[in-house]
Amino acid sequence: MIVVDASVFAFSLLDEGTTGERCRSALAADDRWIAPQHWTIEVMSVIRGNLLGGKITAGHAADAVEALCGLDPVVPMPRVLLPRVWELRGNLTAYDAAYVAAAEAYGCPLLTTDGRMARASGIRCVVEVVG
Repeated sequence: MIVVDASVFAFSLLDEGTTGERCRSALAADDRWIAPQHWTIEVMSVIRGNLLGGKITAGHAADAVEALCGLDPVVPMPRVLLPRVWELRGNLTAYDAAYVAAAEAYGCPLLTTDGRMARASGIRCVVEVVG
């Protein structure tokens, strides 16, 4: 099992370069994914931003949204994660802390493209940076 950050899902859906390929490979290596409840909204925001920024076509965005709807990670109950998210408030955003809290709760690694998250102090899980 792995906790997957929204950045990995987003790159896997949108990026046709090296980072996207690495994200897709990492997801294929372990198909038992965990992600906090807000992950789909984060990925949707990235899809929207890439479309509005002219980085992807409307067709690519539509395909990404369709693929997003087919992803089905385990989603932990937010109330289980909230105390740890609060403890991490000085080092991570609540969004990022939820991924860390999930990885800690499940005792599995966190997969992200965000090197800053991996370097945050106070985390008690393995963070694997893809990219």
